[in-house]
Amino acid sequence: MRVIHFTQPAADPLKSFDSTGASFLPLADGEGDTNISCLHLEMDGKVESPSLSHAAALLIAHGRVTIEQSPGPRIHFSGGKGALFEQNEPYTLKSETGAIILIVEAQQLTAHTRRLNATKDRGRQLAQ
Repeated sequence: MRVIHFTQPAADPLKSFDSTGASFLPLADGEGDTNISCLHLEMDGKVESPSLSHAAALLIAHGRVTIEQSPGPRIHFSGGKGALFEQNEPYTLKSETGAIILIVEAQQLTAHTRRLNATKDRGRQLAQ
């Protein structure tokens, strides 16, 4: 076992993607172009148009994040929620409160349909 620290002091300031108040930490590399990383957003932090070379799953581990697409929706996320983006699908991340985001990148990612818009499943036991 290898222990991975993804606390903010372990991360490096993110200077690309017109970022402010953001720090980034690569966590693990998989086969091919599969990567897992962590993004820390400080209060009022933002990252505009992150890398579009991979599909990406953004998993909000802590805090609140607004993900915007232009043109497109502006959606507010809190811990325990996330979003899946296809390769070349642009988005912007912003946080008024600060956030910790785990990022999984690969050539292609497909969400399990069981977890898409899971809020409608609240209060109902899911089949195993």
